[in-house]
Amino acid sequence: MGILADAPPVDDELIYARHLNGFALYSMRSPTRSRNYIQCKPNENLDEWSDDRIWSELALRLGPEHAADLVTGPVVEKSVAPMRSFIAEPMHYGRLFLAGDAAHIVPPTGAKGLILAVSDVFYLCEDLNSFYKTGSQSQLDG
Repeated sequence: MGILADAPPVDDELIYARHLNGFALYSMRSPTRSRNYIQCKPNENLDEWSDDRIWSELALRLGPEHAADLVTGPVVEKSVAPMRSFIAEPMHYGRLFLAGDAAHIVPPTGAKGLILAVSDVFYLCEDLNSFYKTGSQSQLDG
């Protein structure tokens, strides 16, 4: 479950936690907002998750060293975020090239989507430059 809250982050770094109840991630969205994830069932009924339950479960999963610094606040948004990964291979079909989420879907927990998309475009640009300079399609095929 993805949670956006009006609560300052407990740390400047991402906090990944593994607990018997499941995975948790605590991350900073801004100096006054946090974005958090709590592992739940894909068909979880969000009406059963009050703000108090969310904060209690997050504190439990983060452990005492981080729970002590946890500042709670109103939950602005909550949703079940499917955690899936997919990589299309090859990342092109003829002259159509895929980049970013079209080429590979990654869970939102590590905030890697934009980084991967920019990386895809960077390497595609290099490969296109090579193709137009040499006429060889080998880098594009790779």
